[in-house]
Amino acid sequence: MNDVEWKEFFVGNIFNVRRSIARSEKQYQDGKIPFIASGNVNNGVIRFCEPLEKDKELDKGNCITVSPVDGSSFYQNINFLGRGGAGSSILLLYNEQINRYSGIFFSQIIRRTCSKYCYGKMGNQESIKREKILLPVTNIGSINYKYMEDFIKIRMLKKYKEYLSCVK
Repeated sequence: MNDVEWKEFFVGNIFNVRRSIARSEKQYQDGKIPFIASGNVNNGVIRFCEPLEKDKELDKGNCITVSPVDGSSFYQNINFLGRGGAGSSILLLYNEQINRYSGIFFSQIIRRTCSKYCYGKMGNQESIKREKILLPVTNIGSINYKYMEDFIKIRMLKKYKEYLSCVK
């Protein structure tokens, strides 16, 4: 990580930040679609639900969800039902350039930056946009997505090898 140059960026300059539509998990029956809320474990999934007829569109995957309550951030690779409507509804961060690996990298950086949020001082759309995050850059100063992808792939491979060594 020391061989790479790093630069600060505003979250709002990298991501389109928005809220999910108004939804409460209590209005849903059990099903197969993840319901993502402001939890800080299990990738934010609190249960799996069956969409309602009024749910014309699910929230699109390939995004990062952020809890305004505690800054918990997760990469969501598939479409989901996001908790929306109230102050603690999740924030959705979209950038067409991310993928699974760079999304995981971003989510960890954002989690660390937004960990200062708490129930008494929650984040919101505007405060998240103004957060500054430190990211690796190319030699021309643009975000180095390739470095982020490679970094996460190497970390995942290392973890897989550790798991396999425990199985033997």
